[in-house]
Amino acid sequence: MELIGGKQTIIEALKSGYKVYNIYSENLNTVDKEMQELANTRHIDIKDIPAELRDTREINQGYLASIADFNYRDLDEIIGKIKGDGLILILDHLEDTHNLGAIIRTAVCAGVNAIIIPDDRSVRVTSTVFKVSAGAIFYMPIIKVTNINKVIDNLKKKSYWIYGADMKGASDVFKTKLDGNICLVVGNEGNGLSPLVKKNCDGLVMIPQVGPVGSLNVSVATGIIIYEIFKQRCIDGI
Repeated sequence: MELIGGKQTIIEALKSGYKVYNIYSENLNTVDKEMQELANTRHIDIKDIPAELRDTREINQGYLASIADFNYRDLDEIIGKIKGDGLILILDHLEDTHNLGAIIRTAVCAGVNAIIIPDDRSVRVTSTVFKVSAGAIFYMPIIKVTNINKVIDNLKKKSYWIYGADMKGASDVFKTKLDGNICLVVGNEGNGLSPLVKKNCDGLVMIPQVGPVGSLNVSVATGIIIYEIFKQRCIDGI
């Protein structure tokens, strides 16, 4: 069981059909109307926060809910359901939960089909990720794997072109043709892409910058690149 907080996060859990066990509010007289209607549809009573949970850090905006443990998905299952060109995101040992939550939220909006994370030395889905994603996580398949490089090899066999995001990448992302099945690999906040992962990419793309700051935040950089892919597919392609 997981505990989540925040009005929008709980609303999205209800809307998505995710298993919600209990919903609690600090003030039953001011429960959000949409949340109440969705809870009624799901036959879930909204209750006072019990004494043993009143100090939990997951309470946000006066709301708390208990939900089923997060369900990591299977890559082959997800790929089999993709219609048209696929867009998959691999996070190469990302460490910050806020970055993961922000990336998930942007990825859902930009049409990413799945996010892959390694099983070791990597960020996990936590209550912070639920909160920062504002409930977008309920619409994004997250896949845990033991070996990123094997996944890359597997995706290549399925006709995916693998692009790595790298500050010293050979290609300006805004001048790169990004069509067909694409897998974007994003590196660790401090060290970037792992050497072998970088070597296994078909191409490396960079975001041009001006000014003295060395690099963009990883969630911002990821958003820029996946929206460039979105732009080329859905706007330039019209």
